[in-house]
Amino acid sequence: GDIGLVLPTAEGELQACFLFGEELRWLPLSRLPAHETVFAMTVHKSQGSEFDHVSLLLPQEDSVVLSRELVYTALTRARQNVNILSTQPVLQQAVLRRHQRESGLARLLANIR
Repeated sequence: GDIGLVLPTAEGELQACFLFGEELRWLPLSRLPAHETVFAMTVHKSQGSEFDHVSLLLPQEDSVVLSRELVYTALTRARQNVNILSTQPVLQQAVLRRHQRESGLARLLANIR
């Protein structure tokens, strides 16, 4: 979906502001369709989006859900600037861990002859 910010206009009224190409478009809050407000979002939720600045915050402890693919996806959301907030060991473990797909497709195909 589109990503916008709620900002005060020059007159001090809060409106939603969206960037379309090089043009800013303002929309009264009463005209917004159903939406989610976020200050932070998960890497999964960010897929398909781009941001000028991205901060990747990893947990203090290693976790099996941290993987090279997750870090790659987070970093490639950024157009200009990335901040990684992590300890060196947690980030290193995440980059070394590859996500193993477990769809079962290969097993199913092997049984079809």
